[in-house]
Amino acid sequence: MMAGGNNLLQRRRSERGFTLPEALVASAIVAAMLGVTLSVVQNNARAARINEERRAALLVAQSQLAVAQVAVPGRLAAREGRSGSIGWALRIEPYRGAFTSPALDRITVTAGEGPTGKPLVELTTLRVAGS
Repeated sequence: MMAGGNNLLQRRRSERGFTLPEALVASAIVAAMLGVTLSVVQNNARAARINEERRAALLVAQSQLAVAQVAVPGRLAAREGRSGSIGWALRIEPYRGAFTSPALDRITVTAGEGPTGKPLVELTTLRVAGS
């Protein structure tokens, strides 16, 4: 009868639940997983913000490039401005390429400013000089 009583006592001890070290290990695992999840969410939010800034800068650059192709006379020009919160710069200079007959102008527009100080967007096109 003693042997049966020991089994019952051992079974009751094992059914009591988790011990403190087990609970601490489980808490540490949950905390690590939450930390990784937070890091991923922050990185995704940062990437989404940068992509939105780049998209807005691209729209500004395209708009300024379209205006420069038809409304900015001369072979040499440089302009800067802001469209909302996005700064832009326009540069027109003669194109010095291999076959330049008729004469061509190179139009370059930069817009936005990235985290390193470089423009987010740079667009370049050519137009017939004097148009």
